[in-house]
Amino acid sequence: MDKVEYANYSILHSEDSGFFDIGKFGTHDVGILGLDNHTELLFFLDKNITYRAAVIKYMTEDPDGNPIEASGLVFHPLNKKSKGVVVSLPTARIGSVGPSDEIFAIEGVMVYRGYTVIMPDLLGFGVSKGSTKAPFLMTHNTGKVTYDMHRAAAQYLWDTFAYSIPSKTTIVGYSLGGSAALSVQKYYETYQSHSIKVKEVHAGGGAYDLPTAFSVFSQTRYSEYPSIPKTILTFDHFYHLNIDFEKVFVGELLNNYQDWYSGIYSIAELMERLGSNIESYMHPDFFKPMGQQNEEFEKLYPYLVENSVSMGWSPKAPVYLIHAKNDTYVPVECAQVAVRNFRRSGSNVSFTIYPSNHLLIGLFYFFETLLRYL
Repeated sequence: MDKVEYANYSILHSEDSGFFDIGKFGTHDVGILGLDNHTELLFFLDKNITYRAAVIKYMTEDPDGNPIEASGLVFHPLNKKSKGVVVSLPTARIGSVGPSDEIFAIEGVMVYRGYTVIMPDLLGFGVSKGSTKAPFLMTHNTGKVTYDMHRAAAQYLWDTFAYSIPSKTTIVGYSLGGSAALSVQKYYETYQSHSIKVKEVHAGGGAYDLPTAFSVFSQTRYSEYPSIPKTILTFDHFYHLNIDFEKVFVGELLNNYQDWYSGIYSIAELMERLGSNIESYMHPDFFKPMGQQNEEFEKLYPYLVENSVSMGWSPKAPVYLIHAKNDTYVPVECAQVAVRNFRRSGSNVSFTIYPSNHLLIGLFYFFETLLRYL
């Protein structure tokens, strides 16, 4: 196995820290409090570790193949030998705040178990905010941007700590990070297996099958997360679909979608505007079966398939999936379809459904499982 290839980078900010800063770890954009409020998770942390958190900048490509600056976070233990590398994909941040803006983002908490953590902002956040729209749920670009971050982090870690990162890596992520984790696994195993070996993947709450997600939402007519319009607007922009939104949105969303999804509003603010009743903002044709919808929805379907990691690919490394039974953000059926397809192709997939909701599973089960296991 060849070593991970290096790439140029620059340091934007770095900060040394330790357990005394644990209260700053949290993902406030989705209402998860800092970890100091959850003593059951603190039990699994090494309270003696000190580490450095660094925001680095590097070059990658947007979905159209244009060069663009991107950024991300690297966490590295200072007083103990690193146990290895974890690539941690961020949860969704539909607003303007990205992981590197928070620097103590909860997705980096595995540093308290002694791991080096690499976490890309993904495009539309960090230094690329304002330069491009976020390629929300676009699998190939997620893999490409993360791989280039991986290479830049490898160079930074060597230059700063003389630490040569191993070729084997664990990939983790929840919610948007869950689908992103499988996107990165697919990219690494398909295009970069000569330099990066995926050891295992831990993912939860992800939209692995987009046609299934849209179908379930059209039946339940209920969602506590503003992902449907975001997905449509993203694909329209990057695939140049020229969608007529009068045939897609209704009500206040039709009049305000450009402002509401401009990136200046948090998830909570968007949900306050949209509400959870999908009928109040989606065109009646959205609720018809595939094939009976209007031509604007038909334009979307091939790209929902293209960006579904459940289709046309078989994971090589073991995959550990969890999902909430009562998930009103991402339907559990997305995971069930992915697991069924992966197992049919011979992949090693573990799957657990918990009787809870999206947010509680993310904090109390997903992160606890990671901290206990890693």
